[in-house]
Amino acid sequence: MSKTPPQTSTGYARLLPWQARAVLGALVFVVGFGLWASPTPPPLCDVAEEGEKTGDVFLYMSEIKRIHAGENYYRVASEELVKQGYPTKSVFNWRTPLPMWLIGKMPEVMVGRLILIFAAAVMLLMAFEATAREQPNVYRLALPLVVISIGPLIPCFQGNVFVLTEVWSGVVMALSLCAYGVNRRFLGASMGIAALFLRELALPYCMLGLALAVWERRPKESLTWIIGLLGWSAFYALHYWKVSHLITADAHSHAQSWIRFGGTSFVLAVTQMNGWLVLLPVWVTVLYFAFAMLGFAGWNTAWGVRTGLTMCLYIVAFSIVGQEFNRYWGLLIAPLFCFGAVRAPASLIDLWRAARMPFVVRTSESILQIENS
Repeated sequence: MSKTPPQTSTGYARLLPWQARAVLGALVFVVGFGLWASPTPPPLCDVAEEGEKTGDVFLYMSEIKRIHAGENYYRVASEELVKQGYPTKSVFNWRTPLPMWLIGKMPEVMVGRLILIFAAAVMLLMAFEATAREQPNVYRLALPLVVISIGPLIPCFQGNVFVLTEVWSGVVMALSLCAYGVNRRFLGASMGIAALFLRELALPYCMLGLALAVWERRPKESLTWIIGLLGWSAFYALHYWKVSHLITADAHSHAQSWIRFGGTSFVLAVTQMNGWLVLLPVWVTVLYFAFAMLGFAGWNTAWGVRTGLTMCLYIVAFSIVGQEFNRYWGLLIAPLFCFGAVRAPASLIDLWRAARMPFVVRTSESILQIENS
């Protein structure tokens, strides 16, 4: 199996001084605009603890308990959605059966949590291996990546928050990207499709995966994506058909459309869905977002391009689509932010060196000498 050549520098090292200074100026602008334009993110109204008997966590746990008792998922969903005051007129308000059905069919709810934790552990191991292949000094990137990635995985352990479909799909989507990082393309495509079956919000990632497979002229990988997307289309069509027979005449919908153009405010609210960030002031999230995107932009490997394009795709999408209470959608991409954030220091050093700022050059060279010693 071929390995990616070790990465010794970022893409910023090739910039001309004026280009590097322009990027630094853009970074300052992004941080400043984020601090100025973003209000305090909305409350976590849909990620409430189950004891409060409200929100998606309580809804899903109610469904899981009834499925475990032998009831049909769609009948349970129709009754619980109405009972708990959810709008049911739009099919998009009805979650597809996974993972509620899967957890409900297990002997104990704890088994579902253990499966999710196992998937998260595999993802971390693959992330470590893929990062170590690019940067052999594991103390520089691989180990820090594992540490900061624990934050987005806290929902796997926090109460019953693990039942949220975004948590499952986010872990599996990150696993898919890590599989590409270790050159396991079939596994990467398969996990991408699995993430889609868990939550339809993974569709942009799958479409990007197919586009890259076609662009790179990989027929077997392209066929895997195509078959998976066709299978999911049939699965969702069946879901649509079943839900359409359960929507009553008096069903209501959300007062506002999902097309909200939330822009900076919603993007930062989504970014904050991280166990390390959710308890900190919003300005920390602004810095985290800006430097993570800086890290993605300087990550000049095939794996880095794929991950960076994925993040850009979702940032653009979430700046357009999503209501205030959809903040928890950030659980889907929270693990991916870590891959850019961990590369931010090296990117910033290369960027400043390329800008030819004398003091910064001397300082960065000293830091690199210490790391290499």
